[in-house]
Amino acid sequence: MSRRKNLNSDDIQQFFEIPSGSEDDLELSDEDSDEDLIRIQDLVLNEVETCPEVLQDDFFDENVSIPSPRSSSSMLVIQPTSSSSNTANVASQPSTSRQVNPRSSRVASRPQAVPTPRIISPSPQPVRPARPKPKREYIWRKMDFQPPDTTFTGIDVLEQPYTTFETPLQYFLHFFDDDLLDHIAEESTKYSIQKDCSKPVLVTKTELKNYLGICLLLGLEPQPNIRMLWNSILGIPLIIETMTLGNFEKLRSVIHFNDNINYKPRGEPGHDRLFRIRPLLETLRKKCQAVPKRETLSVDEQMCATKACNFLRQYLPNKPHKWGYKLLVLCDDKGFAYDFEIYSGAENDPELRLPDECDLVASSNIVVRLCRSVPRNQNYKIFFDNYYTSPELISYLAKKGIHTLGTVNKGRMGMTLKMPSQKELTAAKRPRGYSEGWVATVDAVPVSAVLWLDSKSVVLASSFVGEQPKYKVKRFCKKRKQYTEVNAPNIIGHYNRHMGGVDLLDSFIGKHKIKMRRRKWYMRKFYHLLDVMLINSWLLKRQ
Repeated sequence: MSRRKNLNSDDIQQFFEIPSGSEDDLELSDEDSDEDLIRIQDLVLNEVETCPEVLQDDFFDENVSIPSPRSSSSMLVIQPTSSSSNTANVASQPSTSRQVNPRSSRVASRPQAVPTPRIISPSPQPVRPARPKPKREYIWRKMDFQPPDTTFTGIDVLEQPYTTFETPLQYFLHFFDDDLLDHIAEESTKYSIQKDCSKPVLVTKTELKNYLGICLLLGLEPQPNIRMLWNSILGIPLIIETMTLGNFEKLRSVIHFNDNINYKPRGEPGHDRLFRIRPLLETLRKKCQAVPKRETLSVDEQMCATKACNFLRQYLPNKPHKWGYKLLVLCDDKGFAYDFEIYSGAENDPELRLPDECDLVASSNIVVRLCRSVPRNQNYKIFFDNYYTSPELISYLAKKGIHTLGTVNKGRMGMTLKMPSQKELTAAKRPRGYSEGWVATVDAVPVSAVLWLDSKSVVLASSFVGEQPKYKVKRFCKKRKQYTEVNAPNIIGHYNRHMGGVDLLDSFIGKHKIKMRRRKWYMRKFYHLLDVMLINSWLLKRQ
């Protein structure tokens, strides 16, 4: 196999001196022979003028010029820009010039055809419009806050059917009523057929009630293994008489809450990450929302503790149980849960927002969603921490007749709020109990911001309470080694009295929590909701 001969400089020069239109030194070209070149030039120029960004960056070099089609002394020379690139540079050069590509050791022995430039259009990408950041140019003044009239006009007394219940079981069956139990039994039977049509499991409402009762007893008598409940020595006689171990295991393997046929895969319209448990979740939410609410409510996070490998699992380092599914709960100061939502990352979808709701920051939108069931213009009071608080949220709910109070990050209140920092308070040697009150008008709503120096400085914002009147609190002094009284703003007392509702609910659940390990992620949430409804029933019975 013969190798191709390398051309020297003289051969290359002789090649460039041969006219491109003939072999006998005669000029046979005319205007019709330049139509292809004219078409290429017009195509490239039009694309550059109309849409220059669609061209590849490495298609044309910055020093390339488009050749003139009317010049007979010009020719096309194709130069590859790199060994790895498939595109070419088109240049116009006189016939007497020497054009050698230093990157290539071989030159073609005949002129190559000029390829038509390939116009590559990028695929259109969906662009999500960026939400403009709120311009917080509020005018803050250091002055006393004049609180509005916040007389509570709502109804917080239990009415029918709650006043007709006599036993604790009736309160619990108000949440898990016959319609919900029939739905769970039907979907469980349907799931057993979809799972193995040769071995269907017929689930009845009575068996489902027995199953729920065994789960609640498991919270009172926890066992390292669920099978020990049926042990002749360690077992509970009531459980042994109610259901056999085989029936319990069979029912636990098929319990289901939604039809898998209606499931929309990820990426399709209507996909729901909580599809498996959505009917149960919405039914229990409506039951809790219908209960008359107390005047003071609070919003906070709650953890459904688990270390299962699931994409919905969250990590909150400040919680006692750091790993688990996060719930956002609306509670009163007694621990009753009026509304809740399981965090899945899709709750802030604009399509799920009501038409009359404005788009605040994602954290503030949580409070707006949980307050949908709170009656308007009846002076309810909502408390939350600095994760949710913003002046826009306080103003928005105040216009709805709902007053709010919460700790806040000073940066969210705007640059015009000239509150001293922790370093400035230390440098000025401010005593413990020092406080400042500021007032601003946010969208025609007066908002107060109070700084209080305890062991560290804390900032709170509210639409119904300010710094005055102050009161005395006891704090331990390390220098004197005794308790001393220091001044505290009025807003601190309101926050400390009514903020811990969700934490109180967590303490109630933790005393007798259902501990039953399952591979299905939604079963862990089902047991947590069962615990929440049990606590709600107990609180209704006490009230």
